[in-house]
Amino acid sequence: MTHLLFVVTKTFTKRAWLAGVLAVCLLVLGPLSLRELIYFLDGPTDSGNVKPFNFHFSFLAASWVTFIAVCLHALHGSQQMIRGLPLSSARIASGLMFSSVGIVVLLSLVTNGLYRLVFFDEHWLADYWPVLGPLLFLCTLVMVGYHCFWSMHAPGFLKVAGWGTAFGLLFFWFVARYYPNGFARGIVPWSHVTLGEFVTLQLVSLVAWLGGVRAFANIRNGAATPSPQWDQAQLWWTALITGRIPERMSVPLSRRITLARLHWSGSCQRAVIVGGVLFGVAVLIVNLASVAMYDSSSPELNHLLELSGTFQITTLVLSGIAAIGVVIMLAGSVAGTGNTEMNRFLAMTPLSDRELSATMFGNMAKTILFVVVLIQLALLFSYAGFMLMQGTEIFHTKYDLNEWLQQNLIYSSVAMIGFWILAANLLSLCWTGRQWLCNTVVGVVIVGNIAYVIIEQLLLASGSYQAVQAFGTIIFLVYSLVIISATIGAYLDASKRCLIQKRTRQVALYFSLTGLVLFELWMSQQPTIPDNWIGFLGLTVLLALIFAPFATIPLAISWNRHR
Repeated sequence: MTHLLFVVTKTFTKRAWLAGVLAVCLLVLGPLSLRELIYFLDGPTDSGNVKPFNFHFSFLAASWVTFIAVCLHALHGSQQMIRGLPLSSARIASGLMFSSVGIVVLLSLVTNGLYRLVFFDEHWLADYWPVLGPLLFLCTLVMVGYHCFWSMHAPGFLKVAGWGTAFGLLFFWFVARYYPNGFARGIVPWSHVTLGEFVTLQLVSLVAWLGGVRAFANIRNGAATPSPQWDQAQLWWTALITGRIPERMSVPLSRRITLARLHWSGSCQRAVIVGGVLFGVAVLIVNLASVAMYDSSSPELNHLLELSGTFQITTLVLSGIAAIGVVIMLAGSVAGTGNTEMNRFLAMTPLSDRELSATMFGNMAKTILFVVVLIQLALLFSYAGFMLMQGTEIFHTKYDLNEWLQQNLIYSSVAMIGFWILAANLLSLCWTGRQWLCNTVVGVVIVGNIAYVIIEQLLLASGSYQAVQAFGTIIFLVYSLVIISATIGAYLDASKRCLIQKRTRQVALYFSLTGLVLFELWMSQQPTIPDNWIGFLGLTVLLALIFAPFATIPLAISWNRHR
């Protein structure tokens, strides 16, 4: 039995380590790359003006969502096999729950340790960056999440209301730790965990563990069934989404429309629900938690633009994580058994490669559009909740509403364009069906960024500031040339194979040239901005990444279909 319990832990951990490494790299290299980009464009800034605690809750939201996603990825890949082991349900459930807690603790400590090396000074724990309290709460959240996940295999409306209330109370208790003197006073870091707080978290974890074991046992023996009211609502929802109403006469559909509906119901619909609805709710919850901390009398949180910036950064970070989640769900819609071939119903469909790729590209674009719109609606509802909770007096004359609108427009545009670039280009890699290609590209990007940071730090330590700038310029040129040449090559190859229409090439070329011309006209009116060739090349790379999926996705689907 001890050997089999070890098998449970080993199987779960084996499927989590790679995703965990990628999660840590994302959380560390993302802010580090942003800081280096600011240094590269504006030069070194005064670090004393930056208050790390202002970014603490954004880090917590991003890291918690990422670490929990790692655990869900490992659980999805190992749960089916682990259920068949000759072990009791209590042992299997306990192994999965405690393995997840161990992975979350390890990833959190490694990430915070790297933040200490890269961003913080020696007083970080005591002054502005609490670790122990949020980590203990995250462990409790993982245990409660497992209980909720397994319990919701037998869904019901009362359970949904109960779990919503439970998570609401949990997060309210967590936020209250940062207000030891009451919400009327200022916010302070949760630097010290009292004995009562520690015992409370352990008791909640114990109850969640016992409940999770029982819920997993019900799933394993087939006793987890939804309530009748839930079944009826699910039938109604399915009819509403798919349009399959028995009383209505069926209309013959074309092969392409039939394939599009089948692909949409099989994978895209789930991606919209998870990426749009769930992450939209996450954006709303995190932003409203920030609203709860808003205090007009506090010197730290009394600026509308600062709170608006917090909203937008949270939305931007969660949009990036949602894009990766959408990629993971849509990537599995093409892969067949063992990822050795394309899914049979796609590969054997009586459509040409151009029609097949156009159908799947249309579903992908519609999925991304729905997810982006839902997340932006969550941001809009966050502002509406802010007004309801604080009143219209927040729009005081000292705030520049034009600046606020401009700030929101910029962040929303960055979030939507970034979502498209990240999701569409990653999908073009995943839909090739070649795992080595995906691993190579991701590995080169990660290792290249790490090597760049190490070399840059060594040059800075030696005082060679000009060498740092020259080295950064060389790396930027190399990345730019690779991306631009790859995009041009993809369009030439896709045109040669007749995978894209002539109009697609013309539209991409027209918008690219128009954007570059407008940028040059704008730069000509800004004589004080130096190195305009860097901005011109950067815009060219951005346009290449935007339009590359129109050629790379048809190529990827064609390669995957005929491998």
